[in-house]
Amino acid sequence: MRVLIIDDDEDLRTLLEHFVKEQWPESFVEQFDPQERDMPDASFKLGSYDVVVLDYMLGRGDGLQWLQEFKKRGDCPPVLFLTGAGNEIIAVRAMKAGADDYQRKQELTRERFITAIRSLVRDGYEKTLPPEMAARLAGESLGARINIPGIKVLRLIGEGGMSRVYLASRDGDDEPLVVKLLRQEIIDDKKQLARFMEEYSMVERIQSRHVARIYGHGISEEHAYLVMEFFEGGDLNKRLDGKALRADDALRLFRELMFALGDIHEKGILHRDLKPQNIMFRADGSLALVDFGIAKHVDSVERTSHGEILGTPRYMSPEQVQGRALDLRTDIYSAGVLLYQMLTGEHMFVGETAIEVAMHHINSAPPALPDHLSQYQRLIDKLVEKDRDARFRNADEVLGFLARKYYQAASAVGIDTTARLQ
Repeated sequence: MRVLIIDDDEDLRTLLEHFVKEQWPESFVEQFDPQERDMPDASFKLGSYDVVVLDYMLGRGDGLQWLQEFKKRGDCPPVLFLTGAGNEIIAVRAMKAGADDYQRKQELTRERFITAIRSLVRDGYEKTLPPEMAARLAGESLGARINIPGIKVLRLIGEGGMSRVYLASRDGDDEPLVVKLLRQEIIDDKKQLARFMEEYSMVERIQSRHVARIYGHGISEEHAYLVMEFFEGGDLNKRLDGKALRADDALRLFRELMFALGDIHEKGILHRDLKPQNIMFRADGSLALVDFGIAKHVDSVERTSHGEILGTPRYMSPEQVQGRALDLRTDIYSAGVLLYQMLTGEHMFVGETAIEVAMHHINSAPPALPDHLSQYQRLIDKLVEKDRDARFRNADEVLGFLARKYYQAASAVGIDTTARLQ
């Protein structure tokens, strides 16, 4: 394998070369410093390489311009384009200009880099692909076939139990968007398909800055799709990264979550699957809920099949685990479990199996908070009461409690809470 790495950071070039040679010892890697060398002209044998790794900032040059010039050549190999974290507009422009894949430099790991290289140069180098690589390639192939009017599907960026998620953009601009494609096995299940389509109709009815913006949905190549906004700030799971947040930051995010729940509950909608992966952040830091795939209108929860359990075990309310009829308080419980995780960096309940974790929600008292967080114990206890009649009834009650116990108290002793109330 022959790899050309074009980047003005010598340390990064050397690290990427090490990754390649560690994976493929017989490979040849050329480091190209754009601060010392001009853009390769027609005499440069670009086609002698199997893949080009190209940075978006080249010191003296613009990586997008280099990409465009490379792609005009008939001998241009696949290009892996490196962008800045959260700079999806550049990624969109690169993919539209012909980049075969992109990676965000600040999030680049050996595994991600090797996976990207392997997918671009797979022919002739590895006869047997790992299962995860085969699944990714299948997803990329599907995305390339999907035809959505006015939308260009660019790259597979994630996979969930119900759908594949793609970076996309409109034909007329470079604003990054997300396209969700429902998995074939879900489409074949009429009940699951109905749930996914219910997500479309419910979310489109909610006009709130705390809910993901939906730009369209439909059917293409027998695949149901949803076009929605892209979240530059990632999700709460990424923000937590297995660690606790500062207590005031956790409380601020929890307060925003209560506003979000208030907005959807006002429309009579239960989310029923609150978890870190379903809480997203925009570039300005604002919070929004996504993935209403198992959400229900309050009026229809009584029609849920008896004993049916839906949700994620770590965040389920006791009544969810028991398959009972649900109301607004089930989302309040799940939000309390999330607050515990934000404050402590740990899950409220753990177990060897999902069933064991779920049963803790029915039978086990929540762990006590550490001493330095004891001022939030009453809040946690009332959020995650086993008896939902003793729980907060709705988001407004929670917000009132927060105002009385924390924000007003802080103001009384002269602490400026303005920033936290934004």
